[in-house]
Amino acid sequence: MRAINSHNSMGIMTAEDALRILHGSYGDEPQPLDIVVTGQDVLDEASFRSTGVLELYERLFPAIERDSPDDIVRWLLSDDVGEPRHFSVGGQQISYRLDSRCFILRAGRRAIGLGFFTYDHASDLIFCNHVGIDKAWRGRGLARAFYREMVAMLDALFPRNIGVVLEVEPFDRDRLEAIIADLERTGRRQLAADEQDAVLRLLRVGWYDKLGYAVFSDARAMRPLACRSPSLDPSCLDPCLPSSDWSAGEEDYWLMWQPRTGVLQAEVRADQLWQNAVAAIYVEILAKSLVDDDPHGRRDYWDYATALVARTMQQTATIDVRLARCLADEDSTLLSRWRRLAIDLPI
Repeated sequence: MRAINSHNSMGIMTAEDALRILHGSYGDEPQPLDIVVTGQDVLDEASFRSTGVLELYERLFPAIERDSPDDIVRWLLSDDVGEPRHFSVGGQQISYRLDSRCFILRAGRRAIGLGFFTYDHASDLIFCNHVGIDKAWRGRGLARAFYREMVAMLDALFPRNIGVVLEVEPFDRDRLEAIIADLERTGRRQLAADEQDAVLRLLRVGWYDKLGYAVFSDARAMRPLACRSPSLDPSCLDPCLPSSDWSAGEEDYWLMWQPRTGVLQAEVRADQLWQNAVAAIYVEILAKSLVDDDPHGRRDYWDYATALVARTMQQTATIDVRLARCLADEDSTLLSRWRRLAIDLPI
């Protein structure tokens, strides 16, 4: 269950600053920083666990969004290592080929940042599973510098890739307008949990907008396309539990794409890329890797997940799909108003 979230810091940084930070030192008490990556620098479970990256992962992401540490280790060091894999579900032969990498940003040889990406050989797309920076190290653009460095390393590792795709939680513009207007009017500084969640959704989309991502959109309706994700609740993978309630765990996401350097957005058919991205994320990466662990016991989940993806494909087949800016003008205005409030709400 490779849920996505992004715990990042905002900030502006030049390329020179990024190189200084990632290849030199950072902070009031300078410490040397470096990046190591599984499959290249970290080759076994003991070395991986010794970095402290799994403890960082637990601190950064709520339990509902986290994968099992054992699953992460298996994907990174055993299953998703670039070799074709095969299994059978109900007499149907299934194959897939993934290469997952964890990038670990270290200070004093301990993890302070992580990035978990999966390259799908079938689509040549890279899926961004998780990106996070330890709270104590956020600020002054370190997250953005780390992210850009990881993408450059991914381009070197997978020269055929056509870009990175990811999910983001949709934000509600009307809800945000109401929240921000109330904050402006009353001067209050504390946000309720649901208000924080609403604002964080906008901040995360804004962060990816600054990185150059585009969102798959309905050109006629002028709004992002919603993609329904299969439930990732652990109960879905237990063959002894009923499947009748699985739909309660489904979520709608917007999908974003950032082309790799040298790939022009105008050269890509957005409708075909949309279909490829949906299939890569929800079938090749999520469903196949989950079902491969127990093909017989998880046949119902395979049928459920692939049927949901097929329904998404069918519902969007006649839509004029375009790649658009992540933030419309109205959204950028809301973001500016939020920043003027100067309320500290780390992503």
